[in-house]
Amino acid sequence: MGMAALELIARGGNVDYQRLSIGDLRKIARQEHPEHTDEAARVFVERIVDMEVERRTQHDDRLQGYGNVSPTALLGELPGGSGKAREPLAAMYDRGIKTHRSHEEAKRFIQAACLPDRQLLALLIQARKLDRRVKGQWGKSYDQIAANTGPYAQQLGWPPGMASGLYRKGQAIKDAAKAARAALIFQSRHW
Repeated sequence: MGMAALELIARGGNVDYQRLSIGDLRKIARQEHPEHTDEAARVFVERIVDMEVERRTQHDDRLQGYGNVSPTALLGELPGGSGKAREPLAAMYDRGIKTHRSHEEAKRFIQAACLPDRQLLALLIQARKLDRRVKGQWGKSYDQIAANTGPYAQQLGWPPGMASGLYRKGQAIKDAAKAARAALIFQSRHW
């Protein structure tokens, strides 16, 4: 863990957990860690779920859909691009490396929780829906998604027909996602 973050936590200062690395969050999320906080566990789970959604929707070769990068995105730019520092994962994607080991660790963490499909799907739907970059069909209401869960489930890796009838209303998705998130937060404290 970064020394500055540890010192700030030890002094009782406010820490922006969103800025900590996933490894540091994982350490602090553990209940045995001297600087453990429930907020760190919550942010850790939030980040893990976002990584799993990203892996399933953008990097899983089994899934069909639109690519996450336009072939004309860099058209006209000089070689080397801007002088701004790049996100390490973005540089890996540019080199053709689709998933980072952190994506696989996120997958293993979620699999270890043994969540029922109903809860896991709800959690992933909610995480995808809450992504501020999402548009189109993911912008629909929870009730609209509950009425026709199939296409959403397929985009998240479920086989066709697997998710039909899982949720009667949008509130059922929210409730199942809440239960899944609580289970993952509990797991993060002992993982």
